[in-house]
Amino acid sequence: MTVSLSTADAGGLYSVLHMVHPPNVGPALHIHPRGPESFLILEGSYTFVRGNETVGLVAGQAISIPAGTPHRYTAGATGGRATVICPPDLERYFESVSEMLKRGPVPVAEEFAIASRHGQDFLDSSSHWGMT
Repeated sequence: MTVSLSTADAGGLYSVLHMVHPPNVGPALHIHPRGPESFLILEGSYTFVRGNETVGLVAGQAISIPAGTPHRYTAGATGGRATVICPPDLERYFESVSEMLKRGPVPVAEEFAIASRHGQDFLDSSSHWGMT
């Protein structure tokens, strides 16, 4: 994941991230109370769960998740690459967890606490980035 545009650079309104995902993984069900999140799929395929709806996307397609809507996604069998327009400060969650991972595994409870501080509330922990 790389930060293309930080929240500070976007006037506090959003951030833009470039993400590369390995095959068959994604985050657990979560919400963003601070704003919507949108994905433009650049490569590969993804399956999104947005509320009660399941949506399959391939390169060139996009999806928007309204603020407060439970969602999750899984990269397809070959992985994927996406540009993501995120709610404000979400890049700080990824940066914090990334720094911690340099020192070793990050306990899920600790990761979820960091996420909550930066505008992402996890609703469960099942299959979070491939963990069971």
